[in-house]
Amino acid sequence: MARRRSSGITSLGFNQDQGCFTCCLTSGLRVYNIDPLVEKTHYSREDLGEVALCEMVFRSNWLLVVKARRPCSLMLLDDQRRKFCSEVLFKSPIRALCARRDKVAVVLQSSIQVLCLPSLQRVALLRTPTNSRPLCALATEPGALQILAAPAHRKGSLQLLKLFQDVSRAVKGAQSSSPAVVGCHQTELVCLSLSANGAKLATASARGTIIRLWDTVSKQMLHELRRGSDYADVYCINFNPSGSLVCCVSDKGTLHVWSTRGQPTHLAAAALALPSQDIRAMCAFADDNNAVVICDDGTFHKFTFAADRNYHRNDFEYFLQVGDDDEFLQ
Repeated sequence: MARRRSSGITSLGFNQDQGCFTCCLTSGLRVYNIDPLVEKTHYSREDLGEVALCEMVFRSNWLLVVKARRPCSLMLLDDQRRKFCSEVLFKSPIRALCARRDKVAVVLQSSIQVLCLPSLQRVALLRTPTNSRPLCALATEPGALQILAAPAHRKGSLQLLKLFQDVSRAVKGAQSSSPAVVGCHQTELVCLSLSANGAKLATASARGTIIRLWDTVSKQMLHELRRGSDYADVYCINFNPSGSLVCCVSDKGTLHVWSTRGQPTHLAAAALALPSQDIRAMCAFADDNNAVVICDDGTFHKFTFAADRNYHRNDFEYFLQVGDDDEFLQ
């Protein structure tokens, strides 16, 4: 859910290849490239007003935008033309977005609606509990298992819904199969992530001490990854593109990285040295040796890690101070 910070940031999010991120602001919207860290796109308050949510579609010119003053409206922005090209209205406020190249999942108060891109035509509907966090994940590789992961009505459980690869079938009114329900934790789900190919799923509960990895085909648990012994609010979990690495960040202000090749190995527990536990953060992989963290105080952190569990911080920036770079081309 978007929220206002003293920095003016309302929400942050990585794109699907983890090479860019969006920064929604009370004063507009910015899109950044990660390596190198440069501003890719900039919209002022006069252009868009206050932006609550934004989801990139890989590195295409499409940006899915929810304005703060129009919380029930999803708008498709053509960044190349700097114009909105389509819009769809919902009966309740949009709480979160999750996209792949051909679809976007829109998280509402008690359901998730899956829409085609760029038509924004609905192709699937999944009912979700009204009191759950706005969690959702899609497999993003073109040839991936087309599945949607979201909280189920039973506490600590999630549902996996298979989506049609042939969008025309769904548009004609055919229904996706009934979702499979997986009991993951004894307490409420607070975070989940799918690998790009849809084969692996990672989950965290309200306790936040363990990250569990699941096989999405067999629905069996693969591994438990120990984050710590103290309870924590896990803000973000991410796989690298191949699914061989997992990272997470929580209100403890620490980035954890594991290798999941064979028996899992804890590669890093890097302290972010944030001034407050109230600062929310998102994590991703720049590549198989570097992880990045973006925080809603406007800070950017980059860590290099190795198989021998050594790691070091190799970049720290205030990304809101990073301006346009005319040399960066898409």
